[in-house]
Amino acid sequence: MGENSNKYGVLQLKEQLFEKGLRNIVFSPGSRNAPLIISFAGDDRFNTFVIPDERSAGFYALGMAEQLGKPVAAVCTSGSALLNYYPAVCEAFYRNIPLVIISADRPDEWEDHGDGQTIRQKGVFKNHICDETNLIENPRDDSEKWFNRREIERIVEVAVEQGPVHINFPFKEPLYQTGDHAPVEKRNTRVLKAKDDFSEESLAELTRIWNSSKRKLIICGQMPKDPVLQDRLERLTKDKSVAILVENTSNLYHRDFIHCIDRTINSITEDYPELFRPDLLITLGGAVISKKIKTYLRKFKPDHHWRIGKHFPFMDTYQSLTLTIPVKDSFFINCLLDNSFVKNNSRYSEQWKNLDYRVQDKHQSFLASAPYSDLSVFRFIMDIIPDNSRLHLANSSVVRYAQLFEPVSSVIYTCNRGTSGIDGSTSTAMGAAVADPNHLHTFISGDISFFYDSNAFWNHHLPENFRMFVINNGGGGIFKIIPGPDKTEVNDRFFVAKQSFSANKICEAFDINYFKAESVEDIEDQLHAFFGAQSNKKPALMEIFTPTDINDSVLKDYFNKIKISDIAPMKS
Repeated sequence: MGENSNKYGVLQLKEQLFEKGLRNIVFSPGSRNAPLIISFAGDDRFNTFVIPDERSAGFYALGMAEQLGKPVAAVCTSGSALLNYYPAVCEAFYRNIPLVIISADRPDEWEDHGDGQTIRQKGVFKNHICDETNLIENPRDDSEKWFNRREIERIVEVAVEQGPVHINFPFKEPLYQTGDHAPVEKRNTRVLKAKDDFSEESLAELTRIWNSSKRKLIICGQMPKDPVLQDRLERLTKDKSVAILVENTSNLYHRDFIHCIDRTINSITEDYPELFRPDLLITLGGAVISKKIKTYLRKFKPDHHWRIGKHFPFMDTYQSLTLTIPVKDSFFINCLLDNSFVKNNSRYSEQWKNLDYRVQDKHQSFLASAPYSDLSVFRFIMDIIPDNSRLHLANSSVVRYAQLFEPVSSVIYTCNRGTSGIDGSTSTAMGAAVADPNHLHTFISGDISFFYDSNAFWNHHLPENFRMFVINNGGGGIFKIIPGPDKTEVNDRFFVAKQSFSANKICEAFDINYFKAESVEDIEDQLHAFFGAQSNKKPALMEIFTPTDINDSVLKDYFNKIKISDIAPMKS
């Protein structure tokens, strides 16, 4: 098979391109691309061609890709050599031809510092490229190796489906050294070619994997309320090998679903760490909030991971993606209800649900005597949100606290989890209320999120169907909860951003009806007036002050007290 460059990232590129079916590569001579030339030239699995002029080489590769109907790569050295591909890239762009440009580059630190053949290569084709990425020459750990593999898979699939792509690869000297490497993981994520139905071959593959998997886990991320999907998932719960995990923002509710992932998975012990590991993971919808489930599944990976849906087909949250199925969620789940997909009595779902029930008991027991804190406030608020209303959640600690409590089936839950930022949460919730005047919209925010987006009230379109709870705990409480910041001496000033401000004057400035609470009793006493009609037909805001010094310790104590220690495999 010949020699390989000693740069592990290059070996990853070669093996992943082979796995994705790319066989033809057009090289133009150079020095910075030596690691690529060394690794590909001696590998008889690839057809390699040498075209000295990059402008010609780009069109040469384009002609091959057009004729074959498959991706063809063009590889060049750094600097202006890359720019000579641009005419071919434009042609491929407007004709949807799968041309894969691979450019060697100089190290990032030498950009704009007078080093030879060093230009700004990243984004050079941005107006006429379908996608691009920057790879790592020597990944330092498993996460960086996963990044390279994921990006290569994704970028080649984009080329197949849409047109030209650009892979930029910075290399440090020395460039010509060879070496032996540990085998590269050859996981090949495929996009199933299905829109409204499956081919016989695809259906046979899905059936085989489903039927041979004794433990199947379905995780539903953020999505709008979908009665059809709700019905299909409820019917699927009759299969005892299937556990279904949802969050409030999934807008799915059933007694056999696991609704509060963090509080349940908190009890998975070191005695049986793989007890809840699925053979098959199926993910639906958008972002998942639970960091605990992400950490668990990244460590204890499923054998197969199917991502359902047409958006972000290569989103690999759990670092185990094997198949993307670009169909509607409800259509896919309906297929699983067909008789060819056999029900299994492995008791996997019962294992999850049994743990969930036991944690619920401890959850209720702890809250019954919990001191006044963020946790007790959320317990009360999440229980009094009016039926058939809309509940908006701010990010950071707010959305995490909310996931510890069972959802109300008639309430629709939303949150800006696309990027999970605190900016714009109030404005988003208020815009939704304006667009939907026939429903009550309630928004729960932390103090930092509120102050950050206080300009949401600076307009003449303040909806009277908008209610807002601001949990004022004196700063960014999330930085007292997550590990890391609490170990630094500057946590309060630079992370928590400790503050002693109030929303009162902001409400006064914008004619917002203001309520203040310093206990659960205060909240309860004002609920009727708060949710009732306001005389000035403006929104109402209740600022709830909680004790800064104990909120984090109460939450940590909660997770310790609800933990189940005697988990063991259930007998069949």
